[in-house]
Amino acid sequence: MMIVKTPRSALASTLDGLLTALAWAAFGFLFVSGVRSIVAGPAHAAAGPAVSRLLPDAQALLAYALVAACIGLLLSAWACYNALRFSGLDRRKPPGDPLPDTLAGHFGVSLTQLRVLRASRTLLIHHTDEGRISMIDFARDPAFTSDFVQTRLQMKQ
Repeated sequence: MMIVKTPRSALASTLDGLLTALAWAAFGFLFVSGVRSIVAGPAHAAAGPAVSRLLPDAQALLAYALVAACIGLLLSAWACYNALRFSGLDRRKPPGDPLPDTLAGHFGVSLTQLRVLRASRTLLIHHTDEGRISMIDFARDPAFTSDFVQTRLQMKQ
């Protein structure tokens, strides 16, 4: 099952499947050859049956499994904690549009100036060294050729 579902060509899917099968085959080969070398190793031939030779390795694998189980338990506890804490919240929603008063205050303009800015299609905004808006040039916007809006609107300081 694909987690990310994007359109792909048949060649890319075939190549992905082939490389995955090749990787699993290499893993299987290495696993089988490792177990075979432990069971039929010449240094351990006189030590006893294969089970006694595999016992130290089994203890190490058991320790790894216990560590993995503890990490899994810790992650599950964290997920349950977050599910209880944030059960009523939907954090995936974008924030709503700001109110005009808030937006005008953020940019340091009046509500009238904000309406003019929203109605224009082309603007050239000049900034001070501190990053505040110092001047707005409407000269390139054909919608603002009337006397109602001057060519340059000086911002309040």
